[in-house]
Amino acid sequence: TFYRLQSPFQGTETAWMVVSEDKTQAIVGYYRVLQEINAPFRRLKLQGLAPDRLYAISGKEEQEYGIELQRAGLVLTDASASENRDGRNEGDYLARLFVLNAVD
Repeated sequence: TFYRLQSPFQGTETAWMVVSEDKTQAIVGYYRVLQEINAPFRRLKLQGLAPDRLYAISGKEEQEYGIELQRAGLVLTDASASENRDGRNEGDYLARLFVLNAVD
């Protein structure tokens, strides 16, 4: 199932998500045209996940339940909010892809 999480026609950020029929896998795409200066912390609320399943997220060490990702959201905070933990300079025209896999 395809979900549009943030409209490309409102602001400079866009996000889409695709969830497998059995809700064991999902792919989330996040795209930002222009980086804000001193931006607030960002979270992207996901949709369509199984609330009681634990998901491993590519590029992140922690695992989170579907209900947490749908209600609190996936953390997207980066250097624009002084959170540059991995040393990447992300800036304008950022694209991130997250793969979520249910943990058995």
